[in-house]
Parts: sequence; structure tokens; C-alpha cells
Amino acid sequence: MKKQPLSIFTRRRFFLALLFLSLFLPLSSPAETELPDEPTEIRIGVLALRGKEICLDQWNATAQYLTRKIPGHTFTIVPLDFDEIGRAVEKKQVHFTITNSSMYVSLEAHFGNTRIATMKTDTLGMGLTKFGGVLFCRSDRDDIQSINDLKGQRFMAVDNKSFGGWHMAWRHLLDHGIEPDRDFKSFTTGGTHDAVVMAVLNKTVDAGTVRTSTLEQMAMEGKITLHQFRVLDDKIGTSSDFNLMHTTVLYPEWPFAKLSHTDEELARDVVVALLQLQPTDKAARVANMMGWTIPLDYQSVHDCLKKIKFDPYDVEEEMTFQQLLHGYWPWFSGALLLLVLICGGSLYFIALNRRLRMTMTVLDHELAQRSRIEKNLNEFKVTLDQIMDCVFMFLPDSLRFIYINQGGIQQIGYTMEELFTMTPIDLKPEFTEDSFRTLIKPLLDGTRKSLTFTTIHQAKNGNRFPVEIFLQYVQPTGDTGRFVAIVRDITQRLTEAKEREKLQSQLLHTQKLESVGQLAAGIAHEINTPTQYIGTNIDFLEDGFKELATLMTAYQRLLTAEKDHTVTAELLQEVDEIQENTDWEYLAQELPLAISQSKDGVHRISTIVRAMKEFSHPGSKEKAPLAINDLIKTTLTISHSEWKYVADVETDLADNLPQISCLSDEMGQVFLNLLINAAHAIASWLGENPKGEKGRITISTRSLESQVEIRLTDTGCGIPGEILERIFDPFFTTKEVGKGTGQGLAIARDVIVNKHGGTLEVESKEGHGATFIIRLPIKPA
Repeated sequence: MKKQPLSIFTRRRFFLALLFLSLFLPLSSPAETELPDEPTEIRIGVLALRGKEICLDQWNATAQYLTRKIPGHTFTIVPLDFDEIGRAVEKKQVHFTITNSSMYVSLEAHFGNTRIATMKTDTLGMGLTKFGGVLFCRSDRDDIQSINDLKGQRFMAVDNKSFGGWHMAWRHLLDHGIEPDRDFKSFTTGGTHDAVVMAVLNKTVDAGTVRTSTLEQMAMEGKITLHQFRVLDDKIGTSSDFNLMHTTVLYPEWPFAKLSHTDEELARDVVVALLQLQPTDKAARVANMMGWTIPLDYQSVHDCLKKIKFDPYDVEEEMTFQQLLHGYWPWFSGALLLLVLICGGSLYFIALNRRLRMTMTVLDHELAQRSRIEKNLNEFKVTLDQIMDCVFMFLPDSLRFIYINQGGIQQIGYTMEELFTMTPIDLKPEFTEDSFRTLIKPLLDGTRKSLTFTTIHQAKNGNRFPVEIFLQYVQPTGDTGRFVAIVRDITQRLTEAKEREKLQSQLLHTQKLESVGQLAAGIAHEINTPTQYIGTNIDFLEDGFKELATLMTAYQRLLTAEKDHTVTAELLQEVDEIQENTDWEYLAQELPLAISQSKDGVHRISTIVRAMKEFSHPGSKEKAPLAINDLIKTTLTISHSEWKYVADVETDLADNLPQISCLSDEMGQVFLNLLINAAHAIASWLGENPKGEKGRITISTRSLESQVEIRLTDTGCGIPGEILERIFDPFFTTKEVGKGTGQGLAIARDVIVNKHGGTLEVESKEGHGATFIIRLPIKPA
């Protein structure tokens, strides 16, 4: 994989041979190897990775572009392989080079090449000036999750000389303590990036490395799908200007470099032309790039080649003491061992007598220690047998029980001998072996330290009961691992929880009825007012009907007389007097108004009664979709008498608000508590209020991404900072005795947070009112 450095003596012999040849062999004519000082033909040496014909097809357009941009010079492309490009630069057969980053660093070190531009590649529609290496495996290889898991695996790179297809990954492996020669099961090269990807996909090798964009490009071409692979140590997203999967650090793309003998003015003209190249130009399109940019810093490439000791950093360094020790450690070890044997032999007989004397003392101490250990083990076993919880131990492979304390035996009714032939599956009817192994797999993998879950245990007599299990995987030093389960019967706990839930539900309903009772006087007044003007209007309608009936009777007599031709002056005078007394114009104006007012009164009473019925009726124990805006309007109707004298209510309810799955009666109680609290806070702030001033309560709703938000703001007295964190505590209140139990906000928080998975927050400053913010999930928790 890496080039072997020549020894010092080999290099000296090589230089002497060169000196000998230079003295005795005829030199070539400079005209045959070097270019003229002022060439009209400018030759660009390009590293041909995919063959010389493809290289010419890819770069001839660039030569033609430069020829057009720089008059007086004709640019041509000289395709060169890895071995040819160094000789061409050394013999000055080209003026410029386009090579990969590592080859440029080698030419820079050996021949003084200077980069003048860096390529901006067209990578999946992105113009990138950097690239990196991707180390990857199949996504179904659970045993390969990180770089460290590559030890002992079959690995494939593109080529030993490929910078993006091997050198970057090689450095990354060394940085993680992996030496390919030592740690890989096998190492091969595929020749092309696509070949490496397909070798991993077809399981020919376990993992591989390619340059960035290879996987994405093959996926776009339909050759693979990205979910078939896992990129190790993927750094995608760590750089805002590089959005491709990559494992290694990023390195600069191919540079355009000038040779040391190339004319400086010509080089400047070339730089200007390259920087003017547009993505739409043919030269950019056929070269699969978007143009050129100013030369980047290639120090990272130097660092990489230094790390892997690749050309130009493959020279042999002076041997340090550590390297000497590493190279000759068998001899040092042998000498040290011999010295130890000599010294040990001298001391052996001296120490033998002392050891014999100490043996009996040590044996006595070990016997005493063994007795103490056995005693402690017995005491520990007795302790486990006496605790109320059940303790089970079982093996990870067979799942067979290896220990059960007396609590476990008494709980399930099996004997110790019977349990030693059983597994946890025999006690858990809700589990199969596969589902149980899936449950405990995170403990074996080390991804979780412990598990706590509830299930059903079945005793020997067939009785089933709920249990809570705390499960751990432990591995004592020098022993095989085993699972330890602490099992607790939670029948009583669940029963008590149901009782608490029942009591809490009763408490909530009681508070609702209490709230309705507190509002009863105001509601009665709300109903009495429309009832009074409905009665007055009915009296008016009755009087008006009598007058109209008298007038209609007179008209009927007049009509009959007209038909019989018996109309008299006395009859006409009588009808005229009745019409004047009836005041028809007044009745025609007031009767419709009285009817309309009566209908409004009936609608008002109906609205109040319906809202009272909806609010006071016990709701369902199951959550159901609910329109929050409708619930707010109903609550405003119920509490109208509480706030109408102290505040004006403004609503900003969002249209098309999503329905929320919730408990309607409990949510209505929350809104009622907050509305009444807001009205009381405003009343407290206004005080005696002889001028009849009012505060303001604002209610708004809106839809967030996954939540519905309800805000209730008042202009009351606000909440002092020192008690702001305590307002949700049960039985905490600042109201006078008899005006509050301190349960309203505590119940509100329990309903919003615990029962609906939402949040309840408050923003307030003393003297500036308060805002309560409710956020409920659109999808049920």
C-alpha cells in the first residue's frame, strides 16, 4: 500500500551510479527535451485517471478556451499517467499541470510547481472546491457501527495511489489507531470507485472507501439506493458549504499549477482566463466542473501524506531510541531476561526459605478469608430471601433461571427445582421468546443500562397479576454475564391508583358543581332580565291585539253593509272613531319591535340554559375530538355574570382551528377557573370603583405546528414575583377565607399537563395583569 523507503546505503549507491553515468554517457541535446524560452505552443500535462482518450475528450475544450482567451499562444493537452507526469515535469516537457491534490504536493516538493487556481467541481449541481473520503459498509451490518469496528474486516480501496479513494481513508484509520497492514483481515483495490461500491454491496468485502459524491451519484443513476449503506463517522451537516456524506476531513480539489520555468506573465494571463470561465461554457461542462477559483491552502494534503508516509514524505527518518527499541526489542528482551534470570537465580535460594515460612501464614489467612466470604454469601442469600420483592437471575443465551429468592418462589408457587427448568417466557403470557429477546437486546448491546416495564405474571395455580420489573444485565469479573430482575407485585398500587383517579374525578365534578352554585345568582339574574321584558312585551301584545280586534270587527260590519247597500252615515262615523282610538300607526311600528325583543329574550335564555346543561353534565371518561373555540364561547356564557360588571371580554379565535382530543368537562372547568380568576383579579385591582370603570380580558387561540395555543390575558392586579412559582400548588390561595380553596389552578395544571400532555405557563408582573398560556397537542399523547 505505501512505498518502501530506500535505505541510506542504497540511496548513496544510486547517486554514485548517476554520477558515473553523467560522466561517461553522452548528454541529450537540450533542444530535444526542453521547450524553447518563448513557446507559441503551451502544453498542459493532465493526470489521466480514466485513460488518455477520455482525458483528451474531457480537457481539450479547456485548451481551446485558453487559446481563444490568450492570443499568440496555442494550448494543447498532454494526457499523462502517474509515472509519466513526474518525468514530464522534470524534463520541462509541459508548462502547466492539472493533477490530483497528492500528486501536486509531490511535484511541488520535488520540482517547485506552484498552484495558481483550484478546480470548482460540478458535484450533483453544487460547485465544490473540497472533497473527502467516505468509509462505508452495508446498512445491515450491525457489527460495524464505527471506524473501530473495522478491525478484522475485509477492506477495499480504489487504488494504492488514489488520494480520494485511499489516502484520505488511510490517514483517518491511523488517527483512530487502526494500522491496515496489521488490523485488516484482507486489503484489496477495486480500480474504480464504482467497483468498490458494488463489492461492498455484493458482500465481496465487508467495507470500503471512495471519494465523496460517489454514493450519491450512483444512487441518482439508479445503480444503488442510499439506504443500503451505512457511512461510518458521517460528518454530513457539520459544514454549511459541504452537504455530502463524508467520513474524513475535507481536502482541496485538483489544482491548476505552473512549472518553475513557466513565464510569470503567461501564468497571470492563464489565471485571469480560468477565473472568468463560466459554468455554462463548454470547457466547464465537458470537464464536469463549474469553473476555477483562487488557489486553496494545500497544507491539509501535506499533513495527510506525512501521516501515511507517502511521496514526498516517504524518505527514511533518523532512527530514534524508541524506533531502535521497537526494531530490536527481541534482543533487548532476551538480554533483559538473561539478566533477570541471573539475578533471580542468585536471589531464589535466599527467598525460598522465606517463602516456605510464609506459606503456612498465607494459607491460614486464605482459609480464614474463605470462611468470611462463605459467611457473607450466606448472609447475603438470607437477606435476599427476606426482602419483599422477588429476585430472579437467568442466563442470556438459554434464558434459564439460575437463581430465585424465596419471595419469588412464594409469589408464583413453583419450587426451586421446577424454576431451574423454566425461563421468564413461562411466567409472562404476554411475551413470546422472540419478543422477549427483542426487549432485552438493548441491555446485551450496551445501549441501555437497565429496563423498567410492567407486564403480567402467571402463577402455578393459573392466577394472573400485574408486576413491575426492573431488569439489568451484569457481568461479574471473570464470570459469564447474567440478567438480574427485581419483580414487584403492583396489584395494590394499581387499585389505589384507580381509587385516586376516581376521587380526583369526583373532586373535579364537585368543583364544577360548586362553580355552578357560585354562579347561580348571577345566572338567575341573567335569565330574569330577558324574562321581565318578555312579560312586558306580552302584555303590550295583548293590549294591541284587543284594539286591533275591535277595529277589525268594525271593518267587518262596514264590509257587510257595503255588500247589502245598507251603509249609513252613523256606521261610517262609528268606524272612523274606532280607527282614531286604535292609533294604528303606533301599533304598526311597536308590535314588530316587541315580537323581535321577545324572540331575542327567548334565545338568550335558551343559550344560557343550554350552556349550563353542557357545563354541569358529567363528561365522558374517554377523550373525544372537541372544538376549543366552542368550549370557550360556552364558558364565556356561563361566567358572564362574573365578569360583565368588571371587564370587557375581547376574543381573537382562529378560524379553522384543529379539533383537540380531550376531556371536555375537565377542559371546560380549566377555562372557567381561569376566567373567574381573571375577573376577581380585575375586581381587586379596581377596588370600590365608584366611576364604574372596567378592565379587559383577552382570549385568543391559534394553531402552531403540532399544538393549539390558548392565551388568556387580564389587566388585573398581577401576581407578585415571590409567589409566582407557588400558584399551581394545591390549596395555595391569596384570596380571603370563603372566596377560594386554592384548588383551581392546581386542577388546571393537572388536567393540562398530566391528562392531556400539554403545558400551562404564566407570565405576570405585579400591577400589570397576567397571561396564562395553554398549549395542547393536536394529536393525542
